[in-house]
Amino acid sequence: MLKQRVITALTLTPFVIWGVFSLPAFYFTLFVLIVVALASWEWAHLSGIANIFSKLIYVIAAVISLMLLVWYLEITHDDFYILLYISIFWWLYRVVRILTFRAPGSAAASTVGKLSLATALSSIVALIIPFYAILYLRDVYSFHGYLFYLLMLIWSVDVFAYFFGKYLGKNKLAPHVSPSKTWEGVYGALVATVFAAVIGAFSFGFTLNEGLIFFALSLVVVVASIFGDLSESLYKRQNAVKDSGNLLPGHGGMLDRVDSLSAAAPFYVSGLSVLGFLK
Repeated sequence: MLKQRVITALTLTPFVIWGVFSLPAFYFTLFVLIVVALASWEWAHLSGIANIFSKLIYVIAAVISLMLLVWYLEITHDDFYILLYISIFWWLYRVVRILTFRAPGSAAASTVGKLSLATALSSIVALIIPFYAILYLRDVYSFHGYLFYLLMLIWSVDVFAYFFGKYLGKNKLAPHVSPSKTWEGVYGALVATVFAAVIGAFSFGFTLNEGLIFFALSLVVVVASIFGDLSESLYKRQNAVKDSGNLLPGHGGMLDRVDSLSAAAPFYVSGLSVLGFLK
């Protein structure tokens, strides 16, 4: 498992970095559309959509929704932050669901695999809006560096959390949601946040005050990413599946790789704007 994770990461990471800094806007948007399509296919499974034709319709609808959002917000950016805040409130709702979730009994277990319209529709705020936020950050503001920092932060947190949890993990974080997650993994994530924020602050040439504010924002983003991971784990637990897919060896499906990012992006982009970093 570890070997597969490393090989997959080392193979894909250079291409993603190259894409962030070098791909023209049209092709980067196309790349994001492909990611959303793959993640939507897996989200359809978590929503209880089993029929292949129905899944294809769902994926096409998700891609068209993102394309329409790109087209609409190219005309007016006024509504973008309203959409971001809607996404943030939805993720906060997911936090409440995670904190209050208890393992279902036999009656609730009978709903496994059943179609959930609420889950199916929630991809709008869980995938479509967050990935538009990524496009917005890169191609509207041309802040390639800020986007790369977000990716670096999520990647480093994922790596540190994995190794801290694997080799030091003893205390379960949310056993009813994800038995493998531990508090030690969270501590590893926080250590990674410190390193990433310091590197980011120096790279962007921030003053001490700006750096501290940026570090605080990074902490919020990391906490959001952790709950994003747990949110997908909750969906998987409710549908009795281990991984959302098997597209990426050692990592599971596309959704397993972007769940943290999709939760972090709305908090990150709105935070950058509110705190005055997007100028």
